[in-house]
Amino acid sequence: MFRSTLFYRRSLLTAFTCILVVLASCGSPTKPDDGEEQVVYTSLDKIPALLEKANTTDDTDESAAMRLQAAASLVEHGELDWARNVLQGMFANALNDEHYLRFNILSAELAMAEGRPFRAKRFLWDVRFYDTLGLADLDTQIKATELRASLLNDIAEYRDSIKERISLDTLLLEKPEEQALNQDLLWQTLMELPLRDLAMESQIQSNLTLKGWYTLAALSKDNQTNIRMQLQEVENWSQQWPEHPASMRLPADLQFLRQLVDEQPQQVALLLPLSGNLKGPAQAISDGFMAGWYSASKVGGDTPTVRFYDTATGDINALYDQAVADGAELIIGPLDKEKIAELTLRPALDVPTLGLNYTDDDLVLSEGMYQFGLLPEADAEQVAHRAWRDGHRRAMVLAPKSVWGDRSVKAFSDVWRELGGELTWDYRYSQPKDYSKLIADAMDINDSNKRRSRVRSVLGQINLEFEPRRREDVDMIFLVAHPDDARQLKPSLAFHYAGDIPVYAPSQVYNGEINPAVDKDMNAIRFVTLPWFFESNLPEKREIDKYGNRAAVYQRLYALGVDAYHLFPRLQQLASMKQANFYGTTGRLSVDENRRIVREQTWAQFIQGRAVAMPTVSQEDQ
Repeated sequence: MFRSTLFYRRSLLTAFTCILVVLASCGSPTKPDDGEEQVVYTSLDKIPALLEKANTTDDTDESAAMRLQAAASLVEHGELDWARNVLQGMFANALNDEHYLRFNILSAELAMAEGRPFRAKRFLWDVRFYDTLGLADLDTQIKATELRASLLNDIAEYRDSIKERISLDTLLLEKPEEQALNQDLLWQTLMELPLRDLAMESQIQSNLTLKGWYTLAALSKDNQTNIRMQLQEVENWSQQWPEHPASMRLPADLQFLRQLVDEQPQQVALLLPLSGNLKGPAQAISDGFMAGWYSASKVGGDTPTVRFYDTATGDINALYDQAVADGAELIIGPLDKEKIAELTLRPALDVPTLGLNYTDDDLVLSEGMYQFGLLPEADAEQVAHRAWRDGHRRAMVLAPKSVWGDRSVKAFSDVWRELGGELTWDYRYSQPKDYSKLIADAMDINDSNKRRSRVRSVLGQINLEFEPRRREDVDMIFLVAHPDDARQLKPSLAFHYAGDIPVYAPSQVYNGEINPAVDKDMNAIRFVTLPWFFESNLPEKREIDKYGNRAAVYQRLYALGVDAYHLFPRLQQLASMKQANFYGTTGRLSVDENRRIVREQTWAQFIQGRAVAMPTVSQEDQ
């Protein structure tokens, strides 16, 4: 699921790279009719001969050109180890300026492909590279600036990424297609910043182009739960900034606002189990949905008529037909996976429908069906990507013996291995009394103690100084645990000499309750979680605090209901505009090609017993 959250941004980057006329690979490139140079990649079977020729030529510049061409081809073919060996065999400081720029660009691309962004950063901001780049040809400047902007975005240095994209916009004046793609990426980067940061930058920026972008982003994000107000603010902005690049070409999601306002559903049906075993979760979702409704009505937002239908009794198809006959223009629900599956047997649904769960991946959805929920697999996949980008490569799993544990581990391991990571060990726990022994076995402490006993028996020293050693083939731990288990497992890791291994966890490790006295035992655990827990001033939270059940078990479901309310008028926008996102209480939301709502959650870490939001990517370098 997490991979899909980056689908559009990555596709834009791919398109950008393909369209850009990048540096030639320093071989003998072909020349297109317009005289611009293009990259010519060497096939893998010809690279050994090319490198052999580079070794035998007496012309150092020609030799360097051949090696760079080989390295570029290897990176393109995904032969990263081979490419690294080729580049490491070159003495960079002896290269001429043209080759030095190419060397650093290739080295940065290689590091980024290996998931080592901070190593890539060193190449792109190297002093000689920085000083020389301004004298290079336009295509080289474009390539380097694009790499910088993408890298800075990936490591959550959004303001600097925005500046690079503003510079790139100027470089692309004669390349309108590439310029449009760059502006789309610029808009996405702007929207990564919190509203308070956008508002502050809109006030303090002296560069008018930057000021205009920040102002537009701030008003857009401030009004995303009120489409009519958002449209009015955007129209006002366009009148005030008629010459701004964004006024001449509004971001695609903002271009859609007028249609959203005109086509908002006026009646919505909630198909939820209002009785039976799922009554509690359904009530929490309903409370969240209505909290969104009440909050919108208080600020003059457009609010639909809402009708409720109990799916705990009766046939789901009959209930669905009844809701449509009663005038529903959009349906939220069902919650039961089986009932959603029943509706998907229809070739098409009469009105757009947002199911509040996910069916099996191989089930083809009916036309008009969207799916939204809180899948544990999504957490695990996001953890895998984060740990990989933080530089870890060898993972150990600690998970419960349960269906939840199995699902989470499978999702994590599938993505982890696809990225190139190694899953060294998979340990499962069941009873608290077994935790210490499990950790000792996982960290290989028992074998270490046996070695101590053997040495003592050989040397005959009763007071032999000996410190057990943990295993060295693990550089991160994927911990699947609820708070009560995590509070015991994390200290056990420290007790068994593994306190320095980074621990990553899915969202279930935190329930939203603030309890430093007991949560200090989870200090340093990094985990994904809902933005809901860090937004204390949400009007929907105030509504729920008045009338809802504050129990921690319901908090995620409240957030799901709130986002369901704010999503329903934007489903068409999110499905049609792949770059569009909604920044909700359950995460950054988008719609994938299968009409599933994809969530990218907030990252947090336990510090002094409190959950503290943290950057998208840590500052760990490799």
